Parts: sequence; structure tokens; C-alpha cells
Amino acid sequence: MADLLKKEQIQIQKTIWFFLLMSWIFRWWSGVLFYQLNNAPFVSVEADNTFWLFHALQFPYFSIHYFYIGIILDLLWLVFAIIGLTIKHNRIISTLMCLLFINYFITFNSVSTHHEHILTGLLFCIILLPIKDHKNFVLVFASIRFYAVFTMFSAGLWKVCRGSVVNPLQMTEILKTQHLDYIVNYPESYYTNFINYLIINPNISNFFWHCSWLIEVAFIIGFLTRKFDKILGIGILLFFFFNYLLMDLFFIEFCIFTIAFYPFKGVWDYYNTKLAISKSI
Repeated sequence: MADLLKKEQIQIQKTIWFFLLMSWIFRWWSGVLFYQLNNAPFVSVEADNTFWLFHALQFPYFSIHYFYIGIILDLLWLVFAIIGLTIKHNRIISTLMCLLFINYFITFNSVSTHHEHILTGLLFCIILLPIKDHKNFVLVFASIRFYAVFTMFSAGLWKVCRGSVVNPLQMTEILKTQHLDYIVNYPESYYTNFINYLIINPNISNFFWHCSWLIEVAFIIGFLTRKFDKILGIGILLFFFFNYLLMDLFFIEFCIFTIAFYPFKGVWDYYNTKLAISKSI
């Protein structure tokens, strides 16, 4: 069991490093790395104590107001990700990468003037990188799975509490708001015609809305058993694929949560035996 767990722990950590590398490439292409956010005109911290602490310590300020500091931080991200993929576990580099990414997460969300959810998956999964002890790794990994289950299910529950799940025009109005700029600027494009078709056919657009809601509430199963984890993992991918198709929201970094639903035999055997968790789940 120990050898299998060690192998799977390395696989999980390498996957996280790979996501960090792909995230760097995607964010460079999108123009939102530290150096590309240089002298951003707006910053909104909102009511978040952690954000206030980082801003009080001036970490985001130095990251985006000093061009060469931003360059150095971006290069460190890239170098750390490559090193993490190619060498054995290094706690110092892993810890530095965690601190660097937390700073980026706070800086990016502050400059965006909104607490984005896009990077949440990576934010939680990078905690696994510095961990070498098997027990702590498995406990954190299992906690990440439960957090992912809570995130998806609570989103569906929120739609019920707000009543949006029974609003016959909910998806239609969302599409209008989300794609207004695109429809105005590209009125003849195929995508505009597709969105317009959904807007004028609320029954079809609501079909997608309710399907996404069903995926979300189905995650309540994840609190009770792991027997359907593969299906739940596919559900996350489907949910965000249609988010991109219909809403133009690219949540690829959030999809790293699917790794917590993969049936790692060594991880879950250790969880069930060494941590005295009932095998029934």
C-alpha cells in the first residue's frame, strides 16, 4: 500500500504542477500575468480580511506597480512549475510556489475588482504540493474532495433559495447580459446567431439551465458515498464545458478539482484503513 500511495501522491503533485504550467501559459496569452497587470487603474479589495492583510503588507502593490518585480515573479512561477514537473519533491520550491500563487490570486482578483472563482481549484490544490507525509497528504486530499462537493452542491442550492431555478426567463436574461457586447459588435457571427436562437427560445435555453442545476445538486451524493465519484468528475467537466459554450466562461483551472474524484486506490485504501474511516463509503 505504501508504495502505491507514494506513486499516486507523486502523480497528483505532478498533475498540479502541470496545471500551474498550463495556467501560466494561458494567463500569459490572456495578458493577465503580473507584468501585464502593471499599473492597473482599478483595485478593489472588498470585505476580505486576507486581502486587506496582503494589501497592508504591500505585496500586490509591488507586484503590479514595479514592472521588473512583476517580470521576476512571473518568471519564478514558470521556473518553479518546470522544476516541479521535472525533479523530485522539493518542499522549499513547493512552499514558495504556494506563496507566489496566493499573492497572484489576491492581486488578480483585486485588479479584476471582483472575487473571481476561476482560480479557486488551483488555490486549494496547491496546498498538496509541499506535503510529504502520507497521512497529512491523504487528509488534505480528502478535504479538497469534500470542498469540491460542497462548492458544486451549494451553487445548486443557492439557485433554489433565490428562486432562479423556477424562473422561466432566467437563462434568457443571463444570456442577454452576458453576451450584449459580443452581439452588438459581431451581429453576423455564427455564435451571435446561436445565442440569439437561445434567447428567443427560452424553453431550449432553460433546458440547459436546468441540466446544469441538476448536475450541481447531484453532488449531494458526494457527501454520502464515493461510489459515483467518476460520474461526478465527468459532471464537473460537462458543467464547465457548457459554461464555456453558452456563457463564454473559461473555467479550465477550476476543473483541477476533478482530480479529487479519480479513484486513486492507494490514497483511498489508506484513508479507509489507516485513518479508520468506514469502508462502506
